[in-house]
Amino acid sequence: MKKDMIPGAIDMHLHTAPDIAPRKTDDLELAKAAAEAGMGGFIIKSHLGSSVERAYLVNQMVPNFRVFGAVVLNFPIGGFNPFAVDSYVRLGAKEVWMPTVSAQYTLDYQRANVPLEDRIAFNKAHGGAAPPASMKVKPGDPWPWSKNGQGMTIFDGKGKIVPEVWTILEILGSSEAILGTGHLSVPETHALVDAAKQMKVKRILATHPEYMAPLSVDDQRVLAKKGVFFERCLVCITEASKPVGGNLPFEAISNNIRAVGVESTVLGTDFGQAKNIHPVLAMEDYLKRLRQAGFKESEIETMAVKTPKALLGV
Repeated sequence: MKKDMIPGAIDMHLHTAPDIAPRKTDDLELAKAAAEAGMGGFIIKSHLGSSVERAYLVNQMVPNFRVFGAVVLNFPIGGFNPFAVDSYVRLGAKEVWMPTVSAQYTLDYQRANVPLEDRIAFNKAHGGAAPPASMKVKPGDPWPWSKNGQGMTIFDGKGKIVPEVWTILEILGSSEAILGTGHLSVPETHALVDAAKQMKVKRILATHPEYMAPLSVDDQRVLAKKGVFFERCLVCITEASKPVGGNLPFEAISNNIRAVGVESTVLGTDFGQAKNIHPVLAMEDYLKRLRQAGFKESEIETMAVKTPKALLGV
Protein backbone atom coordinates (compact mmCIF):
# COMPACT_ATOMS: atom_id res chain seq x y z
CA MET A 1 0.00 0.00 0.00
CA LYS A 2 1.29 3.45 -0.87
CA LYS A 3 2.03 5.79 2.02
CA ASP A 4 -0.38 8.45 0.74
CA MET A 5 -3.38 6.10 0.59
CA ILE A 6 -5.94 5.81 3.38
CA PRO A 7 -6.70 2.10 3.88
CA GLY A 8 -10.14 1.33 2.51
CA ALA A 9 -10.57 4.64 0.64
CA ILE A 10 -13.55 4.67 -1.73
CA ASP A 11 -13.59 6.81 -4.87
CA MET A 12 -17.22 7.89 -5.28
CA HIS A 13 -16.88 9.04 -8.90
CA LEU A 14 -14.60 7.82 -11.68
CA HIS A 15 -14.71 6.79 -15.33
CA THR A 16 -13.42 3.63 -16.97
CA ALA A 17 -13.52 1.66 -20.19
CA PRO A 18 -15.49 0.23 -21.90
CA ASP A 19 -16.79 3.59 -23.04
CA ILE A 20 -17.22 5.50 -26.28
CA ALA A 21 -14.95 8.11 -24.69
CA PRO A 22 -11.20 7.41 -24.49
CA ARG A 23 -10.38 6.27 -20.95
CA LYS A 24 -7.17 5.80 -19.01
CA THR A 25 -7.95 2.25 -17.93
CA ASP A 26 -10.68 -0.36 -17.83
CA ASP A 27 -12.84 -1.71 -15.00
CA LEU A 28 -10.76 -4.79 -14.25
CA GLU A 29 -7.31 -3.20 -14.39
CA LEU A 30 -8.45 -0.35 -12.19
CA ALA A 31 -10.01 -2.65 -9.61
CA LYS A 32 -6.79 -4.67 -9.39
CA ALA A 33 -4.64 -1.54 -9.14
CA ALA A 34 -6.90 0.06 -6.54
CA ALA A 35 -6.99 -3.09 -4.43
CA GLU A 36 -3.21 -3.37 -4.57
CA ALA A 37 -2.92 0.26 -3.46
CA GLY A 38 -5.09 -0.41 -0.40
CA MET A 39 -8.33 1.18 -1.56
CA GLY A 40 -11.66 -0.33 -0.58
CA GLY A 41 -13.72 0.35 -3.68
CA PHE A 42 -15.05 2.79 -6.25
CA ILE A 43 -18.19 3.73 -8.17
CA ILE A 44 -18.05 3.44 -11.96
CA LYS A 45 -19.77 6.40 -13.57
CA SER A 46 -20.72 5.97 -17.22
CA HIS A 47 -22.41 8.88 -18.99
CA LEU A 48 -23.89 6.25 -21.32
CA GLY A 49 -26.16 4.78 -18.65
CA SER A 50 -25.60 1.69 -16.51
CA SER A 51 -22.39 0.31 -15.04
CA VAL A 52 -24.25 -2.15 -12.80
CA GLU A 53 -23.59 -5.29 -14.82
CA ARG A 54 -19.92 -4.42 -15.21
CA ALA A 55 -19.49 -3.91 -11.47
CA TYR A 56 -21.05 -7.30 -10.77
CA LEU A 57 -18.61 -9.09 -13.05
CA VAL A 58 -15.51 -7.30 -11.75
CA ASN A 59 -16.52 -8.14 -8.19
CA GLN A 60 -16.35 -11.83 -9.12
CA MET A 61 -12.75 -11.43 -10.27
CA VAL A 62 -11.14 -9.14 -7.67
CA PRO A 63 -11.37 -10.48 -4.11
CA ASN A 64 -11.67 -8.31 -1.00
CA PHE A 65 -12.63 -5.26 -3.02
CA ARG A 66 -15.93 -3.61 -3.99
CA VAL A 67 -16.85 -2.06 -7.31
CA PHE A 68 -20.21 -0.31 -7.28
CA GLY A 69 -22.48 0.15 -10.27
CA ALA A 70 -24.64 3.17 -10.99
CA VAL A 71 -26.94 4.73 -13.58
CA VAL A 72 -26.71 8.12 -15.32
CA LEU A 73 -29.91 9.49 -16.88
CA ASN A 74 -28.60 10.92 -20.15
CA PHE A 75 -30.19 10.50 -23.58
CA PRO A 76 -28.40 7.19 -24.40
CA ILE A 77 -30.44 5.47 -21.67
CA GLY A 78 -33.66 7.25 -22.58
CA GLY A 79 -33.28 10.33 -20.38
CA PHE A 80 -35.72 10.52 -17.48
CA ASN A 81 -36.54 6.84 -17.80
CA PRO A 82 -38.32 5.41 -14.72
CA PHE A 83 -38.30 1.96 -16.29
CA ALA A 84 -34.51 1.95 -16.43
CA VAL A 85 -34.23 3.35 -12.90
CA ASP A 86 -36.53 0.69 -11.48
CA SER A 87 -34.73 -2.12 -13.31
CA TYR A 88 -31.20 -1.06 -12.42
CA VAL A 89 -31.94 -0.17 -8.80
CA ARG A 90 -33.38 -3.65 -8.32
CA LEU A 91 -30.30 -5.04 -10.07
CA GLY A 92 -28.05 -3.29 -7.56
CA ALA A 93 -27.33 0.29 -8.69
CA LYS A 94 -25.91 2.22 -5.76
CA GLU A 95 -26.45 5.66 -7.28
CA VAL A 96 -28.76 7.23 -9.86
CA TRP A 97 -27.42 10.45 -11.34
CA MET A 98 -29.61 13.08 -12.90
CA PRO A 99 -28.47 14.16 -16.42
CA THR A 100 -24.84 15.13 -16.84
CA VAL A 101 -23.61 15.88 -20.36
CA SER A 102 -27.24 15.77 -21.55
CA ALA A 103 -28.38 18.40 -19.06
CA GLN A 104 -29.78 21.56 -20.62
CA TYR A 105 -27.68 23.54 -18.18
CA THR A 106 -24.51 21.96 -19.60
CA LEU A 107 -25.50 22.99 -23.12
CA ASP A 108 -26.43 26.51 -22.00
CA TYR A 109 -23.21 26.92 -20.03
CA GLN A 110 -20.99 25.75 -22.84
CA ARG A 111 -22.76 27.82 -25.50
CA ALA A 112 -22.27 30.91 -23.35
CA ASN A 113 -18.76 30.28 -22.02
CA VAL A 114 -16.83 27.80 -24.16
CA PRO A 115 -15.40 28.59 -27.62
CA LEU A 116 -16.80 26.49 -30.46
CA GLU A 117 -13.55 24.62 -31.08
CA ASP A 118 -13.32 23.69 -27.39
CA ARG A 119 -16.93 22.51 -27.37
CA ILE A 120 -16.20 20.29 -30.34
CA ALA A 121 -13.11 18.93 -28.56
CA PHE A 122 -15.12 18.34 -25.36
CA ASN A 123 -17.72 16.39 -27.32
CA LYS A 124 -15.01 14.30 -28.98
CA ALA A 125 -13.43 13.61 -25.60
CA HIS A 126 -16.79 12.23 -24.44
CA GLY A 127 -17.18 9.92 -27.39
CA GLY A 128 -19.15 12.29 -29.56
CA ALA A 129 -19.63 11.64 -33.23
CA ALA A 130 -21.33 13.17 -36.27
CA PRO A 131 -25.09 13.05 -35.70
CA PRO A 132 -27.51 11.44 -38.14
CA ALA A 133 -28.68 13.96 -40.73
CA SER A 134 -32.25 13.74 -39.44
CA MET A 135 -31.21 15.13 -36.03
CA LYS A 136 -31.10 18.91 -35.82
CA VAL A 137 -27.76 19.25 -34.08
CA LYS A 138 -25.74 22.41 -34.64
CA PRO A 139 -21.92 22.43 -34.74
CA GLY A 140 -20.58 22.33 -31.22
CA ASP A 141 -23.70 20.78 -29.72
CA PRO A 142 -22.96 17.30 -28.40
CA TRP A 143 -24.14 14.07 -30.00
CA PRO A 144 -25.40 11.64 -28.68
CA TRP A 145 -25.94 13.87 -25.68
CA SER A 146 -28.46 16.36 -27.10
CA LYS A 147 -31.76 15.85 -28.91
CA ASN A 148 -32.54 18.24 -31.76
CA GLY A 149 -30.26 20.75 -30.11
CA GLN A 150 -31.97 20.47 -26.74
CA GLY A 151 -30.80 19.06 -23.42
CA MET A 152 -32.73 17.81 -20.42
CA THR A 153 -34.21 19.77 -17.55
CA ILE A 154 -36.34 18.59 -14.65
CA PHE A 155 -38.71 21.52 -15.25
CA ASP A 156 -41.59 21.78 -17.66
CA GLY A 157 -42.52 25.03 -19.43
CA LYS A 158 -44.22 26.31 -16.29
CA GLY A 159 -41.29 25.66 -13.97
CA LYS A 160 -42.83 22.53 -12.46
CA ILE A 161 -40.98 19.24 -12.06
CA VAL A 162 -41.93 16.88 -14.89
CA PRO A 163 -43.93 13.72 -14.00
CA GLU A 164 -41.13 11.32 -14.98
CA VAL A 165 -38.80 12.83 -12.38
CA TRP A 166 -41.47 12.45 -9.69
CA THR A 167 -41.78 8.78 -10.63
CA ILE A 168 -38.01 8.32 -10.47
CA LEU A 169 -37.94 9.92 -7.01
CA GLU A 170 -40.79 7.66 -5.93
CA ILE A 171 -38.74 4.63 -7.00
CA LEU A 172 -35.64 5.92 -5.18
CA GLY A 173 -37.71 6.67 -2.08
CA SER A 174 -38.51 2.97 -1.82
CA SER A 175 -34.86 1.98 -2.22
CA GLU A 176 -31.50 2.52 -0.55
CA ALA A 177 -29.90 4.01 -3.69
CA ILE A 178 -28.23 7.42 -3.71
CA LEU A 179 -29.71 10.26 -5.75
CA GLY A 180 -26.93 12.20 -7.50
CA THR A 181 -27.76 15.71 -8.73
CA GLY A 182 -25.67 15.50 -11.93
CA HIS A 183 -25.16 18.66 -13.97
CA LEU A 184 -28.46 20.33 -13.14
CA SER A 185 -28.59 24.08 -12.62
CA VAL A 186 -28.55 25.49 -9.10
CA PRO A 187 -32.33 26.20 -9.08
CA GLU A 188 -32.98 22.68 -10.38
CA THR A 189 -30.78 21.21 -7.66
CA HIS A 190 -32.69 22.98 -4.90
CA ALA A 191 -36.04 21.97 -6.40
CA LEU A 192 -34.87 18.38 -6.88
CA VAL A 193 -33.71 18.09 -3.27
CA ASP A 194 -37.01 19.41 -1.93
CA ALA A 195 -38.94 16.99 -4.14
CA ALA A 196 -36.66 14.11 -3.14
CA LYS A 197 -37.22 14.82 0.54
CA GLN A 198 -40.96 14.88 -0.11
CA MET A 199 -40.68 11.45 -1.77
CA LYS A 200 -38.65 10.07 1.17
CA VAL A 201 -35.38 9.63 -0.73
CA LYS A 202 -32.90 8.64 1.97
CA ARG A 203 -29.54 9.49 0.40
CA ILE A 204 -28.85 12.61 -1.69
CA LEU A 205 -25.42 13.52 -3.03
CA ALA A 206 -24.66 16.85 -4.71
CA THR A 207 -22.40 16.17 -7.68
CA HIS A 208 -19.09 18.11 -7.71
CA PRO A 209 -20.51 21.33 -6.16
CA GLU A 210 -17.35 23.29 -6.99
CA TYR A 211 -17.81 23.30 -10.76
CA MET A 212 -20.22 22.89 -13.69
CA ALA A 213 -23.12 24.43 -11.74
CA PRO A 214 -21.19 25.63 -8.68
CA LEU A 215 -23.11 25.81 -5.43
CA SER A 216 -22.21 28.75 -3.23
CA VAL A 217 -21.31 28.15 0.41
CA ASP A 218 -24.73 29.48 1.35
CA ASP A 219 -26.39 27.07 -1.11
CA GLN A 220 -24.41 24.19 0.33
CA ARG A 221 -25.23 25.08 3.91
CA VAL A 222 -28.94 25.22 3.09
CA LEU A 223 -28.74 21.83 1.39
CA ALA A 224 -26.62 20.33 4.18
CA LYS A 225 -29.33 21.21 6.70
CA LYS A 226 -31.69 19.11 4.56
CA GLY A 227 -29.37 16.12 4.82
CA VAL A 228 -27.56 16.50 1.49
CA PHE A 229 -23.98 15.25 1.14
CA PHE A 230 -21.37 16.70 -1.23
CA GLU A 231 -19.19 14.74 -3.64
CA ARG A 232 -16.08 16.86 -4.09
CA CYS A 233 -14.08 15.87 -7.16
CA LEU A 234 -10.38 16.44 -7.68
CA VAL A 235 -10.66 16.68 -11.46
CA CYS A 236 -11.84 20.29 -11.10
CA ILE A 237 -8.21 21.36 -10.56
CA THR A 238 -7.17 19.97 -13.97
CA GLU A 239 -7.16 21.50 -17.43
CA ALA A 240 -9.51 18.72 -18.60
CA SER A 241 -12.36 20.21 -16.57
CA LYS A 242 -12.09 23.71 -18.04
CA PRO A 243 -15.02 23.24 -20.49
CA VAL A 244 -17.30 22.53 -17.53
CA GLY A 245 -16.10 25.37 -15.32
CA GLY A 246 -13.09 23.75 -13.72
CA ASN A 247 -9.33 24.28 -13.70
CA LEU A 248 -9.73 25.72 -10.20
CA PRO A 249 -7.23 26.01 -7.35
CA PHE A 250 -7.36 23.18 -4.82
CA GLU A 251 -8.52 25.74 -2.27
CA ALA A 252 -11.90 25.73 -4.01
CA ILE A 253 -12.35 22.24 -2.56
CA SER A 254 -10.60 22.63 0.79
CA ASN A 255 -12.30 25.94 1.61
CA ASN A 256 -15.74 24.50 0.88
CA ILE A 257 -15.06 21.50 3.09
CA ARG A 258 -14.06 23.79 5.95
CA ALA A 259 -17.09 26.05 5.41
CA VAL A 260 -19.72 23.34 5.04
CA GLY A 261 -18.27 20.44 7.00
CA VAL A 262 -16.16 17.32 6.85
CA GLU A 263 -19.15 15.20 7.87
CA SER A 264 -21.12 16.05 4.73
CA THR A 265 -18.22 15.50 2.32
CA VAL A 266 -17.24 12.43 0.32
CA LEU A 267 -14.30 12.21 -2.06
CA GLY A 268 -14.35 11.38 -5.75
CA THR A 269 -11.57 11.95 -8.21
CA ASP A 270 -13.78 12.04 -11.34
CA PHE A 271 -10.61 10.85 -13.11
CA GLY A 272 -10.35 8.31 -15.88
CA GLN A 273 -9.80 10.72 -18.78
CA ALA A 274 -7.14 9.38 -21.13
CA LYS A 275 -4.98 12.50 -20.78
CA ASN A 276 -5.08 12.64 -16.97
CA ILE A 277 -3.06 10.53 -14.54
CA HIS A 278 -4.27 7.09 -13.43
CA PRO A 279 -7.26 7.29 -11.03
CA VAL A 280 -5.38 5.51 -8.22
CA LEU A 281 -2.58 8.07 -8.46
CA ALA A 282 -5.24 10.79 -8.47
CA MET A 283 -6.73 9.50 -5.20
CA GLU A 284 -3.28 9.37 -3.62
CA ASP A 285 -2.69 12.94 -4.77
CA TYR A 286 -6.08 14.01 -3.41
CA LEU A 287 -5.35 12.62 0.05
CA LYS A 288 -1.88 14.15 0.05
CA ARG A 289 -3.31 17.58 -0.83
CA LEU A 290 -5.88 17.31 1.97
CA ARG A 291 -3.10 16.59 4.46
CA GLN A 292 -1.12 19.56 3.14
CA ALA A 293 -4.24 21.71 3.57
CA GLY A 294 -4.25 20.84 7.28
CA PHE A 295 -6.96 18.20 7.52
CA LYS A 296 -6.48 15.65 10.27
CA GLU A 297 -6.09 11.98 9.43
CA SER A 298 -9.38 11.24 11.19
CA GLU A 299 -11.14 13.88 9.06
CA ILE A 300 -9.72 12.45 5.86
CA GLU A 301 -10.78 8.95 6.90
CA THR A 302 -14.32 10.24 7.49
CA MET A 303 -14.48 11.72 3.97
CA ALA A 304 -12.68 8.87 2.20
CA VAL A 305 -13.99 5.82 4.05
CA LYS A 306 -16.61 6.22 6.76
CA THR A 307 -19.16 8.47 5.06
CA PRO A 308 -18.88 6.76 1.65
CA LYS A 309 -19.48 3.38 3.30
CA ALA A 310 -22.52 4.76 5.10
CA LEU A 311 -23.98 6.19 1.88
CA LEU A 312 -23.30 2.96 0.02
CA GLY A 313 -24.74 0.84 2.80
CA VAL A 314 -21.66 -1.37 3.23
